Amino acid sequence: MNNEERDKAITETLKKTTETHTVVMVMAEKVSCHDSALFGNGQPGAVKDIVILKERQDQCPARLANTVGGKRLGLAYIMLVIAIISIITSIAISLHSN
Repeated sequence: MNNEERDKAITETLKKTTETHTVVMVMAEKVSCHDSALFGNGQPGAVKDIVILKERQDQCPARLANTVGGKRLGLAYIMLVIAIISIITSIAISLHSN
């Protein structure tokens, strides 16, 4: 490789390195913006908002009713109503027979 070929190779490498640097700088700026949007910059970001929405969704009465615990609670309410009706019926029968 002579001096001219070497200089040409160095020039092309410098050109490609400069182009890569420019692209990386643009990407770094975008990453910084995305980081601020996702995690907030001293304020709640999108990640915090998503966590809050998920917590609210998990506590939704309709969603809770469809869980195993919600179904057990519904069954407990039904059993309580049946027990109260049975007590009222027993009292009514005993009062009627006296």
